[in-house]
Amino acid sequence: MEYQPRSEYQRTASQSTVGYSPLPEPNQREEQQPHNHIPHQYQQPSSCCNRDMRNQPQANALGAAALIFLSGGMNMAWSIGFDSLEDELVICMHVRVAWFIGAILGALLGILLGRRFSYKLLMQFCCLLVIIGGFLVTATQLEVQAMLATRYLNGLANGLALPSTLAMAGELAVCYKRGTIASAAEQMSCTLGIFMQIVISVSWSTEYELSVDQFQGVLCALYGGIALCLATLFSIESPVLLLAREEEELAIAALIRLQYPRAVTTETNEQLTEHSSYLAHNNSLGVAQAWGQALPALLRLCLLRALYAMSTSMLVIFTLTVTSTSVYGISSGPYVLFGLLRLAGSCSGAFVQDTLGRKLTQLIGFMICSGASMAVASRFTGEHFVRIPDLRMALWLLLIFQFFAGLGFAPSSVYLSEAFPLSVKRTCIAIVYVVELTVQMFVCSADLSLHTATIYFFGLGVFLLLGFAFSHWYLPETKFLTLRQAQQKFRDFS
Repeated sequence: MEYQPRSEYQRTASQSTVGYSPLPEPNQREEQQPHNHIPHQYQQPSSCCNRDMRNQPQANALGAAALIFLSGGMNMAWSIGFDSLEDELVICMHVRVAWFIGAILGALLGILLGRRFSYKLLMQFCCLLVIIGGFLVTATQLEVQAMLATRYLNGLANGLALPSTLAMAGELAVCYKRGTIASAAEQMSCTLGIFMQIVISVSWSTEYELSVDQFQGVLCALYGGIALCLATLFSIESPVLLLAREEEELAIAALIRLQYPRAVTTETNEQLTEHSSYLAHNNSLGVAQAWGQALPALLRLCLLRALYAMSTSMLVIFTLTVTSTSVYGISSGPYVLFGLLRLAGSCSGAFVQDTLGRKLTQLIGFMICSGASMAVASRFTGEHFVRIPDLRMALWLLLIFQFFAGLGFAPSSVYLSEAFPLSVKRTCIAIVYVVELTVQMFVCSADLSLHTATIYFFGLGVFLLLGFAFSHWYLPETKFLTLRQAQQKFRDFS
């Protein structure tokens, strides 16, 4: 009997996969459809609730990585200054930057391991690293070697997980949910970890039985344990990579698991066809062609993530500490508000990526952050001392800066998930991540003084202003585009 597409479910995973007709060529489809038109196979369900429910398995598949990034956010916040007074007495620069070094090593190692092991197995290994690191720091108190090992292990886990996770986010999610899923999995989770570490570090009492580091270790071990369960139960292999290995039945099974209810629909059929078309397009690219198309996106996103690193760095935390202590004494309110506003910006940005789009949120964030950054620097230009009103103004400008930084950098995760050709995607993501971490390490080694902070914020404001112009002209809007269409948008500097 001839196959007739209907709105009901058509087949089970065990039945034949014959009948997947090819999609029109990209140039033909673009001529037929408006720019922001959603392809037929990715038409949104009628209501927001139905849309979220149907695509929830796509977010669940990245749940383990989100918890790993949450623990990474806590460790990164510790490394840039949100630690305890007891820590300041014993740690050295090596301990301070150990997490960044571990993450760099993990990202480079992930280039090799990501091709040899399944995503599920890789996530399980990363979860074990997080658990071991958590247990190490919990079992000791102010032991430098244990602190060093913990930062290396957690950094290694985050470095291993990030390139594969962002690549998977692009390959698992439907085009009208890819922005929210990718940004929430990485940016929002990491920012939540930073916020939690801020709250713990500024509100913890020395009278408690556990130290700040030990409690952080307990939480990291807990997150790692939950993440291990999520990785075991919900991790799904990329349909694109399964098709690349000519395992079409497994690719269809993966697509079925990525939607609720689990059944083969017309949408499943057409998603498979789109993935096949995306794979065929990338298979036609040689190594030189792939790197040639990846280079424009690589340069743009290295700049973007370097600015992201500068927006939450040790000099920013130093400025926050100086202004908050001078104006409000030992009050923890400004620190908590600092983290809360950054988290609010990241959450707001994540949840509007598929409505307002990537470009608008980034431009708004960069424009306001640029002005706020230069305004902060202008408060510190006094020759001998800085007045209390200037310090108060600098503090509130810094808080405003954090909200719009969270908003402006939310699209960076999405761009990483969709910008690069398939054969070099994980390698390019790892390179961008290494650049980001290198910037963080460089700032950690800078002299902590108001003079340095003045130069830093003036420079950051100028770079963000240039980033605004650069984003306006050279970063494309990829809302509602398939992976193949998004990749083509990034292949040159136009």
